Amino acid sequence: MIAPVRGISPALASLWALAITAVSVGAEATIETAAFVQGDRAGAAVPFGGLSDLCVASDGSGRLWATTDRGPNGTAKVDGKKFRTLLAPTFAPEIFELTLSGSAGAACEVRVSTTIALAGRSGSPLSGRPNGVGRDEPILDAANGKPVAGDPNGVDTEGIVQMKDGSFWMVEEYRPSLLRVSAEGRVLDRFVPEGASLVGADAKVHDVLPAAYANRRDNRGFESLAVSPDGSRLWTMLQSPLDHGKTKTVKKAGNVRLLAFDPAQGRPVAEHVYRLGDPADPDYLTKGAAPDDGKLCAMAAIDADSLLVIESDDTGLARLYRIDLDRGTDTRASISGGSEPTLEEIVDLEAAGIVPATKTLVADLAPLVARMRRDVYGEAEPSGDAPLKLEGMVILGPDRVAIVNDNDFGVNLEPGAVCRTCLWVIRLPASMSAGKNEPPPAS
Repeated sequence: MIAPVRGISPALASLWALAITAVSVGAEATIETAAFVQGDRAGAAVPFGGLSDLCVASDGSGRLWATTDRGPNGTAKVDGKKFRTLLAPTFAPEIFELTLSGSAGAACEVRVSTTIALAGRSGSPLSGRPNGVGRDEPILDAANGKPVAGDPNGVDTEGIVQMKDGSFWMVEEYRPSLLRVSAEGRVLDRFVPEGASLVGADAKVHDVLPAAYANRRDNRGFESLAVSPDGSRLWTMLQSPLDHGKTKTVKKAGNVRLLAFDPAQGRPVAEHVYRLGDPADPDYLTKGAAPDDGKLCAMAAIDADSLLVIESDDTGLARLYRIDLDRGTDTRASISGGSEPTLEEIVDLEAAGIVPATKTLVADLAPLVARMRRDVYGEAEPSGDAPLKLEGMVILGPDRVAIVNDNDFGVNLEPGAVCRTCLWVIRLPASMSAGKNEPPPAS
């Protein structure tokens, strides 16, 4: 029998913008603004929440865009086995325009000024249901405990950028896919791994991504997206290493694929390795130093070949790293989809002649996790295993970022509990580009 699933808390129709202090190596960051505001979505079938990414509006207005994921989901047990559930299987993932007002030292208000529901080329709404092909796990309808029907137009959107013409690019993790989206929210093109097909898709499907990407772990496909300042490059990264080789070796190595994509040509142009773990660890390059279950959930472009990334895990690790790609190995040609060992199994990158993306610590947010959890859950927060999902990030200036959490729409809460959507504005202790042009250490 299916165990009951709790519903959505009505207290979640709010957007919080909060001030917070970040700690870096030997220095402390300070806040620029402090604020709180409610974004009302009263009457909506699904309350505000589930934000999975942020980007800056391309018109220079200072507004932000955010995307939801597939909609409210939870878990349930059927005959002792755990399954994911959808509470609103017909929910169409949405794009929100967020207007921020206020200045340094004054209250900053955040309001939802525009809502766009994603649709296909024909205008028919998309859904958050799985595609129904390949490696998709069974997902149950929380109302009846039966598997939801597959949908070739189903997406679990996790990343968004806006282009100069007002259109969007997005990523989703089911296939995983890159999506070219009109300014009106219609998915015009979908880029998927080689050999993948989506019969009946209401978009033009291009199977041009590396075939190995179809081996993504369950619920760990494309999670982050960034665009270069000139719009000529997109970067997308998987949330975790692919399920591509011996599990223990893959976990130890911590190699995550970062793909560079040419939006004008509609094809990948490079692939780099992002190695999980502390680059200061002596075992980092040769033996691996990955956290137990590291995740990469947010990314933003600093300049033409540098990105800012949040690396986190479920134990409280939360770090901002600048990664530089100019010296990194392009692994598309050197590591094929059928090679042995797979890229995910290469523990000693030095011996393999692979240079990963260079990582530089910008800020360690771990000392702030307890405060952030209180912002999300309130003073009477749930047990320590309740997730703090920092899933969206945008660069506001050389030393300033905004981070948003995904509250999962507040499903599976105890009666009276809250799980808020929060946006933190953080001033870093130094420019995130500091030290970039320093020469590499002598070998």
